[in-house]
Parts: sequence; structure tokens; C-alpha cells
Amino acid sequence: MANPTLEALQSIPTTEHAAAWAVVREAELVVPAVVEDPRDPASGRFLVLPHKGMQLVVAFTATTRIGGFATRTKRHLKLTGAELAAGIPAGHAIVLDPGHDDGRVFLPDVFVADAS
Repeated sequence: MANPTLEALQSIPTTEHAAAWAVVREAELVVPAVVEDPRDPASGRFLVLPHKGMQLVVAFTATTRIGGFATRTKRHLKLTGAELAAGIPAGHAIVLDPGHDDGRVFLPDVFVADAS
């Protein structure tokens, strides 16, 4: 199955965070969510992983890349990168495709224009 977001990111060096975010901000991402009440999706929160003093909100470029994270949350949302950035707590970073060699981390200063 084609993954246009991943394909676009593969042509961007890992040090070019702004260029990579320009792709991700418009892309539809799969975001695992922990939902307290299955009848009320708004009762949930994003899956967050702590790493070296940071809080990383987990997102994927496709459902096929979720792997073991699906068993931790059982549910996921589909949001653009910009929507995700606007919805996460201040100071949190975004980890895209964790567990994969081509995963990326976006620090808050990269997506600050989308966070509100």
C-alpha cells in the first residue's frame, strides 16, 4: 500500500525539520488515543511517551505502521499534523512512526505556528 507522506519524507534529510513539518502538517496522521469512555470519544487523550525529559505525542503516517501501539490504546484518531499540533499540550513534542528506522521527532519550536 502506498504511503505518500512517508514517501515525501524520505526525500527530506532528517536535519531539515521545517521542510519535513511542511509535509506532515498537511498530511493525515493516525494518532493512537486512550479513551476513558468508549461512548464518548472526547473523554480520551493522546498516547504520550516520556523520553529524556520530554513528553512525546505518538502519531503514525499509516495504520499499518502502528504495530504494538494498537494494543496499548485500541483506538486511533485521524488528524492532520496541524490539527494534532493545535490539540496537544504546550511543550509536548510529536514522535512520528516510533519504532521504525525512518521515524522522526518534531520539537515544539518546529510546529509553534500551528500550536494554539
